[in-house]
Amino acid sequence: MQPILLAIALLATPDFPGAIQSELDLAAPPRCTICHATDAGGAGTVVQRFGVYLRSRGLVPFDESSLHDALLAAAGERHSSSGSGLTDIDALKAGLDPNGTAAEGVTDLTPAYGCSSGGAASLLPVLALGVWLYTRRRHQRIADGPHPHS
Repeated sequence: MQPILLAIALLATPDFPGAIQSELDLAAPPRCTICHATDAGGAGTVVQRFGVYLRSRGLVPFDESSLHDALLAAAGERHSSSGSGLTDIDALKAGLDPNGTAAEGVTDLTPAYGCSSGGAASLLPVLALGVWLYTRRRHQRIADGPHPHS
């Protein structure tokens, strides 16, 4: 049963867009692309200036308290990822992407489906891993013969 639990644990992701929405009292959660290359998110895809900045201030995956601390740093330092003078926090509160400016027309921050969740297709490798591990363990039990408590 452990392989299945491992597969389920790999599916668990923090709700950073929702946490940012709650933390900053936003009307809607921001898109994952304020930090990630795409809305699919995932490990190794934090390439946007705002996301890189948050990571430099202690943000780590799966840790909403580190997100809280990094957002506090952004507010305290009045950081502007866009370089426009508009702070990241003010941009988010205005419904803008902190990496760009209003002049660039980046205003739709409503997420399509959430970070690290590329839809059903992205779940296939994790589910396949779980099935493979379960099958491997089952075959090992069969190869070992009957257990005394079976």
